[in-house]
Amino acid sequence: MKNKTNKNWKVWDKAVGYSDLLYQRAIGELPEMESAKSLCRLLRPIYKKNMKILDVGCGAGHYLRSLRLRLDENVNYTGIDATKYSIDLAKKAFGQTAEFFQGDILDLKFSDGTFDLVLCNNVILHLPPPPFKALAELIRAAKKYVIIRTVFGQRNYVIKEVRQPGEGSGKPLLRSGQAELFGRDGQPLSYNFFNMYSEEYLRNIFKKIDKKLKIKIRADDKGAAFDNRKIAGSLATRVMAGQQVAGNLILDWRFIVIKK
Repeated sequence: MKNKTNKNWKVWDKAVGYSDLLYQRAIGELPEMESAKSLCRLLRPIYKKNMKILDVGCGAGHYLRSLRLRLDENVNYTGIDATKYSIDLAKKAFGQTAEFFQGDILDLKFSDGTFDLVLCNNVILHLPPPPFKALAELIRAAKKYVIIRTVFGQRNYVIKEVRQPGEGSGKPLLRSGQAELFGRDGQPLSYNFFNMYSEEYLRNIFKKIDKKLKIKIRADDKGAAFDNRKIAGSLATRVMAGQQVAGNLILDWRFIVIKK
């Protein structure tokens, strides 16, 4: 029997606990993400009033809260996410004050250059490789700027974070010795990608998309130290010796600033 490997990585629809956590950030019950604060600092010299912003992979709208607090309380914002539950939570959090849509980063239903600024934070690493189509769609939808936050590697790594089937659903899980994690072909039955791409590889992709793009890459290392294990479990991201760590992975988070 073959695994349905083309769908086994789509765990986020069932990960309601993660969406709930983002909702708590969106409504202020939990603190803002340090990455959201970093993004706002990055945007200050770029952002102008009335810019149309698209946030791809918006979750429950937690970045919108930071944009309003730190950049512009009247920001013209549209959020899109593949997970319906997250979009429902975003609409609950912000009502009619912003637009939220369920959609696919690989096929954004917007005309070319619809948005002055397209944001995509913490998404590219979770997509099946190669990331070319997703990056091309972000650039296509942008009129002037694209800002992407993702994890970099010294080499290119395709990582599958293996999960128990149903993990994150809020339902009790089997003990590890009872859970079937892999199919007969050796592929995981449930997983998410946690990929790391090299700067050289990503720059080559951007050249193929459009040679005229102006690319700047900046480390996301200016935020305060934090430890998300207190709110999201033992494998959540924390800062240790100045580096971001999740489980036993060292995470080199960077922002890619693209100007068309």
